[in-house]
Amino acid sequence: MLDRKLQLDIRIVKFQDLIGRKPDRPFGYYGLGVQYMLSGKPNMADRMFTQALNMKPGYMPAILGKLEILLMEKKLVSAVRFYQKNSDLFRRKKIYIIRAQRTTGSLYAGKFFYHYLKTIRSVFVFNETIGALQRMFNADRDNPVVNLLLAMFFLKEDKENERAFILYNLCVNMEGIPDKLRWDLVKILSKNNPDILKDEKIAALFSSIPEGVLGNPYASFILKQFILLNDMDRIDRAITEFHNKNYSPDSKTMWQYIDFCRKNDIWNSTVFTCCQKLIEYGWIDRTVAEAVIELKNRKITEHTRSMDKILSLYGYI
Repeated sequence: MLDRKLQLDIRIVKFQDLIGRKPDRPFGYYGLGVQYMLSGKPNMADRMFTQALNMKPGYMPAILGKLEILLMEKKLVSAVRFYQKNSDLFRRKKIYIIRAQRTTGSLYAGKFFYHYLKTIRSVFVFNETIGALQRMFNADRDNPVVNLLLAMFFLKEDKENERAFILYNLCVNMEGIPDKLRWDLVKILSKNNPDILKDEKIAALFSSIPEGVLGNPYASFILKQFILLNDMDRIDRAITEFHNKNYSPDSKTMWQYIDFCRKNDIWNSTVFTCCQKLIEYGWIDRTVAEAVIELKNRKITEHTRSMDKILSLYGYI
């Protein structure tokens, strides 16, 4: 298997070749810029994105690339201004805004936030940056880049003032942000608004069960939304998280998962485990009974003797 550096080098050569064959196409310059960015060469990447934009002004892949570089290089105020300058282009398609939110939110997991606090001079730079961002927020609350940056800073500092909660509420509904960030926003907002833990729209925005949620009833609530959406990929990821950490959804959600699998002709050991747990808890109905019988008929499992006795007692077999 090729190592990552060699893979990047090969892709760089391919995009250079594409530019040589089709020098009037912005995609080649954009693609080469992405490879330079992945290779840790932001200046060269920025030149490629600029070249793509010179050829096709308003070319959104390159605009998104330049935004990502500004954020990677900790040029936060410049990133906010860049988004504002191109806000009309971002608003043309929802996916562009989502990508901008995803790029900004991705900073949350790293050591990014206190990069400026290593020296005395950095404290000054840090405070100046936060002040500038807050002034920009005052001028425009529709800029997701500044909203996310401030919300993430405030979360890291455990701020719970009025401005912080305004930002948290603006960001918790954003599509594309990392699950960990959304969960931290939900947690802090739930202190004043417990009903947010029952908000189906917010729970449906998670891509899986975020870190730190397993063991909390909210994990089952998230899985329930995935089931209601019939989103198999997210259901699988969530079930895998439960399994890997030796947790189980609550009884009602397990029943919904079994019912979903029956309707979609999905039969596996996880369905059996859920049936087994529900029977142990005393939850016995036709859905569970028929799932156990089908699993046995398909030879997914053969260890159903004790379960068969209980189902027979209730008249299901």
